[in-house]
Amino acid sequence: MVEPRGSSDETGTDGTGEGETPGRSAAVRGLPPAPSGSWSLPSRIVIMAAVVVLTIGVTLHLLLVFLFVAPPNAISKKYDRLVKGYVYPEFDQNWQLFAPNPLQDNIAVHARAEVAFSDGSRRTTNWLALTAQDIREIRRNPVPSHAHQNLLRQAWDFYNRTHDAKGRAIGLRGELSEAFVRRIAAHRLGYRIDGGQVVKVQIYAMNTPIIPPKWSGDSGSTKKTYQVLPWWPVSKKEFP
Repeated sequence: MVEPRGSSDETGTDGTGEGETPGRSAAVRGLPPAPSGSWSLPSRIVIMAAVVVLTIGVTLHLLLVFLFVAPPNAISKKYDRLVKGYVYPEFDQNWQLFAPNPLQDNIAVHARAEVAFSDGSRRTTNWLALTAQDIREIRRNPVPSHAHQNLLRQAWDFYNRTHDAKGRAIGLRGELSEAFVRRIAAHRLGYRIDGGQVVKVQIYAMNTPIIPPKWSGDSGSTKKTYQVLPWWPVSKKEFP
């Protein structure tokens, strides 16, 4: 008498299939064959090349940023132009989070645009709160982007550090900071508004002092100050 498949003689007394070969067990259960676990040669070459390029890029980035923030040394002095050319403006660093000179103001940056229309008329938009936009993106977001957290803040700090008390640019870095802030504002406002083309942007910042704690004994100033920049022309190159 022929016993039915899957009986105790074939699968074992406990029904676990220990007496079957892996291939036959998979076939009986209707499972697909086990994958080989290997990639084709072209795929492996592409993956390895991507890993190597990514590793080199991350290593160079960390090295250049480290040389920028490290105390002056023979290597950083020798490659000063290369290091600063890479870091500025997107990866600019500052240490104003710590003593003795931490930031003590809340800074809110705003921008508006002058829009030119095809009939020759021009119109000035209302102020757009750039800092408030970033704050909305950060709040209740467990993983906010680096751009929303730092791009505008670092750009504004970079601008102030490279301009004198009268708002004049200090060297090429000052001019670079102007272009950086101008481009951020232009991107936020957009190239076209209500059918017209953005031709100028203006930026202002409101500085609100942070009231010191009562136990510090420092009354501090609560007066808001304003920093208004001139109108800057923009062109298509300011937009992606």
